[in-house]
Amino acid sequence: MTNLIYLDNGATTKPLNSAIEYASVYNTEKFFNASALYSQGLDVHKDLLNAKKTLINAFSSNFDVIFTSCGTESDNTAIFSYLKRGNAVTTMGEHSAVYNAFTTVKNNGYDARFATLNSDGSVDVKSLLSLIDKNTVFVSVVHVNNETGAVNDVNKIARLVKEINPRIVFHSDGVQAFMKIPFKPNEYIDLYSVSAHKINGLKGVGALFKNKKLTTLKPYLIGGGQESGYRSGTENSFGIKVFEFATKFHHENLNLHYNNACELKNAFLKGINSEYFTVISSETSSPYIVCLSANGLRGEVLQHMLEKEGVIIGTGSACSSKNRHSRMLESIGYSDLVLDGVIRISFSFETTLSDVEILVKLLNEKVSKLKLTMKV
Repeated sequence: MTNLIYLDNGATTKPLNSAIEYASVYNTEKFFNASALYSQGLDVHKDLLNAKKTLINAFSSNFDVIFTSCGTESDNTAIFSYLKRGNAVTTMGEHSAVYNAFTTVKNNGYDARFATLNSDGSVDVKSLLSLIDKNTVFVSVVHVNNETGAVNDVNKIARLVKEINPRIVFHSDGVQAFMKIPFKPNEYIDLYSVSAHKINGLKGVGALFKNKKLTTLKPYLIGGGQESGYRSGTENSFGIKVFEFATKFHHENLNLHYNNACELKNAFLKGINSEYFTVISSETSSPYIVCLSANGLRGEVLQHMLEKEGVIIGTGSACSSKNRHSRMLESIGYSDLVLDGVIRISFSFETTLSDVEILVKLLNEKVSKLKLTMKV
């Protein structure tokens, strides 16, 4: 469909053609294994080191980069390195990669604790801090909630956490934040997970930023000792170089893209009929994500109706699409009436005001017709 309007960028983004072209040489002339000791392999290894420098420049010089296969692996690497003793704390608003990892160890007898949320999906900081004690070894708080876009002030939270127990390792899932919202980590952040395909890179590539002061991280994948021993497995040179270029592109245009997303979010919220929708995302949420509910309707029905019109939206986290209701929103206490009608709109730097106007018009029209049908 040539005129497709894609507004589910929280699930994945369209890869940058320029990034793919830039990295295409790693599928042709520079296809060599980066661990090989001949000159061609050594050259690829140097290119991967340059990719790390690009990501570090965009994030913080106080961190190293460990390349992984995805955000989930980055999260799991951080979590399973530490959830072996003491207790650990996370939130009910985490992506499944964190939440299910915590649930798994809890089911096996580990003391995993879950902080409650505010109505917009952000963590209740008082709840989080109340769960921390002298035996807490690890805390994980998502930076931007993938369903509502709620932004947690992880710099402040990390500082408060370490005021209680300075030995705690603090991790944040930054998949929906990296190169989307302005951010520089402070000294209290130890680990930070990111994913390439959320910023117009390729699926199958992620990274874990590790504070240089942190020396206790254990590898999750054991093998040939790549990535300084932190992540074995032959590096995806092509995917990593695409990730590098996409990171550089977004870093150079971060404020421009952010302000554009704010404009799109405001236009969307002003345009929708407030009689039909409950907006769950707060004013302070990431401008790239808007979560709302068509009360009394089914979100997937609206999704398919819009799909027929060439507009793609989400109904929440794509990683939890097999569940009827959002586990996270359910934990906050929203009624079934609201939960059934949840949809998620997520913008990219390519989204236009015209796209938003078309979306608003279709949403208002479709919901109005469905509401009238229900009254008949």
